[in-house]
Amino acid sequence: MRKIWGVARTEYVGWITNPRIIILGVLLIFIKTLAIDPLAARAEKFGDTMIVFEPYIAVGNSGALTLFMPIVFLVLLSDYPKFGGNSMFYISRTGKRDWLCGQILFLIMAIVTFMGAVFASSMLFSGGHFGTEWSEAVRKYNARFPNEAGNFDSHLLPSNLYNQIPMMKALWQTSVLLAEYLLTLALIIYVLKILFGSSVGLAGAIFAMALGTATTSLYSPIKWAFPTANTIIWLHYTEILSEPIYPIWASFLYFGVLLAVLVAGNFIALKKLKFMENS
Repeated sequence: MRKIWGVARTEYVGWITNPRIIILGVLLIFIKTLAIDPLAARAEKFGDTMIVFEPYIAVGNSGALTLFMPIVFLVLLSDYPKFGGNSMFYISRTGKRDWLCGQILFLIMAIVTFMGAVFASSMLFSGGHFGTEWSEAVRKYNARFPNEAGNFDSHLLPSNLYNQIPMMKALWQTSVLLAEYLLTLALIIYVLKILFGSSVGLAGAIFAMALGTATTSLYSPIKWAFPTANTIIWLHYTEILSEPIYPIWASFLYFGVLLAVLVAGNFIALKKLKFMENS
């Protein structure tokens, strides 16, 4: 466990202190401009204030932001896993299995930090108040201003979401599914980089994300075969009927199986690094 924690801590410190982390700040400004400010303006126009959790739920279910956020995360992660310099000696001394377990722990720490920053900034910028139910501005805005029902702002929190799912349930489901999505993309990078090199790893993750985004945008039934659609919880429901289009439990099962396969694939791929005998 000391070796695993040592690997994770070393990688995390290098990741969080890398000047590239400033991109996360740019993402937070983008989120504020694209999602939080429009929701706050709608609430003000309605004569209400937001619940502080609503902007974060909107961010985790926005088609545009669920594309942009993973791209930023992949950019921040593009140097990992590192095989240059004295990394090979470090891996050999640590042991292959412990090194990879440490890398997976590092990925979890990075995802928690990334999502924690998005969550905290969404709450801070919201200007709202704490609560456990959807605000009046979210539930009744389109009824009061029907001419705006088709605007981009109205799709940040669609009726498929607030009509079908209690807010606190939407909060934890959004968080867990988004975290699983980011971990899936990270593990794709890892297994392909171990097998074929750095450029292939990043390209593979982007390709999987692009396919998922394309099939989701085209409303193709095949979208459920890719992580993107399984991440966005409002896609699982109709606007009015309580019967889901696709059960949410199936998406949790999907990610559970996919992550297990990717973790196993990484351990199998690591065996190809024949020069490391200390395992």
